[in-house]
Amino acid sequence: MLRYTVLSMGEPAGTSPEVMLKTLSELSSIAGVGIIAVGDEGVVRKTSADLNLELPFSAYVDSMEALEKAENLNENFIFYVSSSINMERFEYGVVSAETGRAVFESLKTSIDIIQNGLGHTLVTSPVSGKALEAAGYKERTVNDMLRRFASSDRLKSMIRAGNINIFGLTHRCAIRTAITSVTRENIISSLIDIDSLFVSSFFDKSKPIAVSSLNPLLPGNGWTGPDEDGAIIPAIEIVRKLGINAVGPIAPEFLFERAAEGEFSAILVMAATEGLAAASAAAPGGAFFLTWGLPFIRVGTISDIGLEHAGKGIARIDKFVASVHAGLDLREADALA
Repeated sequence: MLRYTVLSMGEPAGTSPEVMLKTLSELSSIAGVGIIAVGDEGVVRKTSADLNLELPFSAYVDSMEALEKAENLNENFIFYVSSSINMERFEYGVVSAETGRAVFESLKTSIDIIQNGLGHTLVTSPVSGKALEAAGYKERTVNDMLRRFASSDRLKSMIRAGNINIFGLTHRCAIRTAITSVTRENIISSLIDIDSLFVSSFFDKSKPIAVSSLNPLLPGNGWTGPDEDGAIIPAIEIVRKLGINAVGPIAPEFLFERAAEGEFSAILVMAATEGLAAASAAAPGGAFFLTWGLPFIRVGTISDIGLEHAGKGIARIDKFVASVHAGLDLREADALA
């Protein structure tokens, strides 16, 4: 029996349906891939017809029982219908309460599939917080919904770019907030959390965790700000006494080059935007999010929802392709242990 990767369709009014169909078309010649795409059938069929894209699915289901039967037949690409948007009101590029509900149900159903033992890894696409708000949900992001559906409060997001594993001290917050979050306590907590993940075979435990500086180096010696001496260096000294192999602070202009050369098991940056910029440069079109702290592996695509490009047939797929390949690879690996 195949092991399946579950693809949760992102914002239906964006480029997610197009990107998903194009990606599966690339994979359709490979036997035994095992994909369950979860989303709105009407939107997918409209996208297929409007953009002349092949529908690659050999089975359409709308219940766990039907899904299990399809899996027992080793169907390669299965579409699970999780919502039914009114296509007379649907518009490319226009989010609504209805598209917000579709996103919510897609991710909820995707996690139900995995929790029922019918899927093994999850790949998510970008969602619209505006659509989720219009639908009346308090959740605005994929991580918000993951916490709710998987009952996991301590999620840790990581960016994978080539051979570099990047963690952020903060995630999706204003730069001013990120700067004020650079405290000894927060750095210690993050390093302890990262070290706890090293039970996974995904990480090379023989290499240290590198910590970036917040401020630039002064010519010759020292730092241009107080954060290194006041927070980062003391935090590293404390966790090293706890047995955690951490080094730093290292200025970003040197840190990422050394990381790309394979010197570190992971790196901790003070602002997530810094990590995203480095990831995009290190692996153009090939970086993705991994979320730890769940009972399964979640891979997230690093892109926007693409409202301005929706329905035009011009959406790039490289980032989603990289995410799907990661989801396929990780379901076979002992990544959680």
